[in-house]
Amino acid sequence: MADDSFSRIEISSLEGRAQSTRLRQKLFHSLHATLRFSEKTIKDAILADSGHCESEVNVEYALAISDLRKHYASVDLEQDLKAQKAVENLAATTNVGIVYVIPAKQNLFYSVISALTAALAAGNCVVVEVSGVLRKILPSALDADIFAISSTRPSEDFLSKCHVLAQSDDGTNDTQSKPQAKVVAVVDRTANIPEAAMAIGASRVSFNGHSVYAPDVVLVNEFVADTFLYHLVQTVTSSLSSKSPPVSTHPSKAQPDTHAKMLRELESNDGVRVVVSSSNGSIMEVKDRTKVPLNRRIEGRLIIVVRITSLDDAIDLVNSLGTPLEANYIFAAPAEANYPARFIDARISCINHIPAELLVGPFAPKHPAEAPSPSPRYTSALFRTPRPRLSHASELTALTQEAVRSRSTKGLQSWSRAIVESALPAIKQADGRDVGFFDQAFMALSIGIVSVVAGTAFYAFRTLRRR
Repeated sequence: MADDSFSRIEISSLEGRAQSTRLRQKLFHSLHATLRFSEKTIKDAILADSGHCESEVNVEYALAISDLRKHYASVDLEQDLKAQKAVENLAATTNVGIVYVIPAKQNLFYSVISALTAALAAGNCVVVEVSGVLRKILPSALDADIFAISSTRPSEDFLSKCHVLAQSDDGTNDTQSKPQAKVVAVVDRTANIPEAAMAIGASRVSFNGHSVYAPDVVLVNEFVADTFLYHLVQTVTSSLSSKSPPVSTHPSKAQPDTHAKMLRELESNDGVRVVVSSSNGSIMEVKDRTKVPLNRRIEGRLIIVVRITSLDDAIDLVNSLGTPLEANYIFAAPAEANYPARFIDARISCINHIPAELLVGPFAPKHPAEAPSPSPRYTSALFRTPRPRLSHASELTALTQEAVRSRSTKGLQSWSRAIVESALPAIKQADGRDVGFFDQAFMALSIGIVSVVAGTAFYAFRTLRRR
C-alpha cells in the first residue's frame, strides 16, 4: 500500500467519515454484491490454496456471508441517531479509528471478511494484509478512504495509530516465551460414546486438521475408553473429510506440515500407543503422561487420547497445562457435565457438541467484557471504545455546589452521616428451622432405623406371647 493510501485512511479516520451510518450501509451492500458476483472465483481460489473439500469451502464462504449479514443488521440508523441525540448516555461508545488486520492463515477468506465487516459495522477505517484474489476483489467493493490493502507491514508510527488485530501469533508475538493456546475435549462415562466420538473425530479431520478450535487432547474415562476408541476409529476412517488431503497448487502458501514430524516423534515415544496411523488420520493413546508433553498445539489429522480416572482427574490435568483453554468440549450427562464446565479454566465450554462455526477461522479475540462468539467470530463492540456522557448531577455534586454557594457544610455532613451510619440490608436467609438437604437425608435415615427397630420389637413381642 502506497504512502498516500495511509494518509487517506488517517485523514478519513480523523474526520470520522466511517462513522456515517448511511455510508456504512452502502459499503455493506457494495461488498455483499461484489462477493456474491465473485463467488466462483473465491471458491476456486480457496480450493486451490487450501486443499479443502468442496463442502468445506462452501461452509467457509457461507459463514463469511452470514457474518456480513449479521453485522449489516447491527447498523441501525434510528438507534444511532437516538444515541447521538441523547444528552446523557452512560453506554455511549465511539469507534477506535483504524483497524489493522493481520489475518490467520487457516480459512483466510472467512478470517478477513469476519474481521472486516465487524470493524466496518463499528464505524472504523480498515487496513488488511492480504494477497491473491481478495487483493483484487475487495478494493473495488469499498471506498478507498475507508479501506485499503497492505502488501507489507507498515511503519511502527502508523501502527501506533491503529487498533491492531493479529488473528494469529505469527510474526507479531514471541510464541516461544508463552504457553500455547489449548483446546480439550472431556468424555465422561455417562456420555453418549458414539456421538462423542463422531463429533470429536469429525472436528479433528475437517479442514485438513487445521481448525484451531479442534481438540488438541481428548480425555476419556477409562471405563469407556476402549468403546470410545473403537467408534473414533470408525469416524476417522469413514468421515466425509477423511480422504487424503490434496497437495496445494501453491506450495508457498501451504501451511507448515508439522503433522508428519509430530507423528514420527510420537510413534518413537514409548509412552504412546499407536491406535491408527494413516494419511486419512491418526489416533494416538497416551499410556504414560509423564513421557508426553500435553501442553502443545496439534497440527493435522492427529487425535491424542488420554485415559482419566474421574472428572476430578480431568479438571486437575487440564488446569495444570499452564494457560486457560480457548475451548472445552464436555461430553457427559447434563448433571455430570455441569461440574467440569464450572471448574475447568476455559474461555468457552460446550456441552455434548462442538459448534461447527468454531471450526472455521481464528480464535475469538480475548476481551475482558466480550465473551467468545461462535458466530459471528467478532462483534462490533470489540472495535469500539466507551465514551459515556453524563448530564444529571449526582446528589453529592448538588450538595457540594450548594455548600460552595451557602458556605455551609451542614448538607454534606447530613449526607455523610446517612451513608456511614446506615446498616447494610438484612441477609435474606431462611431461619434454622427450615429443613435442608442433609437434614432431609438424616431424617429419612432415622425414620428407616426407627421402623426397623419397631418392627423387630413387635415381632419379638408376638413371638413371646405365643410361647
